[in-house]
Amino acid sequence: MRTTVKVTWTDAHGERRVLQKETRQFTAKTPARVVKQWKDFWKRKLEQRVPVATDRGGRAGTLFAEALRYYPLIKHLADWVTRRSEVRAWLPKLGATPTHAITRTDVLEQRGAWKQAGVAHRTINNRISALRDLYHKLYGDETPTPCDGVPFLKPPRVPIQRVSAETINKVLGQLLVNALTPTGGRPRKHAEQDRARLMVMVATGRRPCEIERAQRHDVSLEQCSWGVRDAKGGWSEGLYLNSEMLIAWQAFIDADAWGPFPDHFARRLREAGWPAGIRPYNARHGTWIDASERGADLADIQAGAGHRHIQTTREHYVPVLNSRMQKLSELIDHRFGWTAVK
Repeated sequence: MRTTVKVTWTDAHGERRVLQKETRQFTAKTPARVVKQWKDFWKRKLEQRVPVATDRGGRAGTLFAEALRYYPLIKHLADWVTRRSEVRAWLPKLGATPTHAITRTDVLEQRGAWKQAGVAHRTINNRISALRDLYHKLYGDETPTPCDGVPFLKPPRVPIQRVSAETINKVLGQLLVNALTPTGGRPRKHAEQDRARLMVMVATGRRPCEIERAQRHDVSLEQCSWGVRDAKGGWSEGLYLNSEMLIAWQAFIDADAWGPFPDHFARRLREAGWPAGIRPYNARHGTWIDASERGADLADIQAGAGHRHIQTTREHYVPVLNSRMQKLSELIDHRFGWTAVK
């Protein structure tokens, strides 16, 4: 008995598209509930392969349709899913507009709306960059875009929130428990990989995107070295692996954690005890602040963190304690002869 499940939709060019799954494993005596379970399962699987509504509507030449042409051009990127979501953010407002008709005013109005809605400045900047990249990828690097002349928003500076070693070890311990006793239907391997990724992050202080880009031959446990692939326009001399870094990379290799971090990585860390309101990225800050407090040279910290400009290192990774700021404050102490009131 042939049983078929079909899912249909209309693409950006108005053409009807079909996905289907067929089987002949059922007989006339197969219970109806079993057939229904099979159909429901495969319908869900097929629907996951159907482009979302914002990707399949619109006439040729509109931002809707051009976004469809753009996505295959960025699939080589480790974070291409994030880039795709940044482009999709423009579609509710400008998706039906031909790309040649989108103006700088449209971009500024949308930027203002996002800002008023409380969207993070960094996220807005990334969305503007993604839209500009779409024009350049599709029409050429010299093509004018509606994003030209739109200044990036400056994210408000906030004090870096460090995460203590005790908290990090607590999170790692909970992830280990999750790996040994998986719950909620989650594979054991996921918790192992989350734990290994966090270990490499906190031990090496490198950016998550640099860890995502790492290849097996970049890491040599025998020579205690990691050839870090550059990211964010920075540079790297590579990294010598100390004993804790070696332990972290060994866990990473054992868990086969290579490739992009999953979207749920931060959420799973929070479920394991990571402090709310603090990004896992802050683990990187703590690494290089600890190095500064232990007397590391500022230029060496710059190289280890992969900063192009030493001013970035000075602004973000030199702490108030045990630093030049402490010495500066002590130099101007006792000017007034004040004494503490007992």
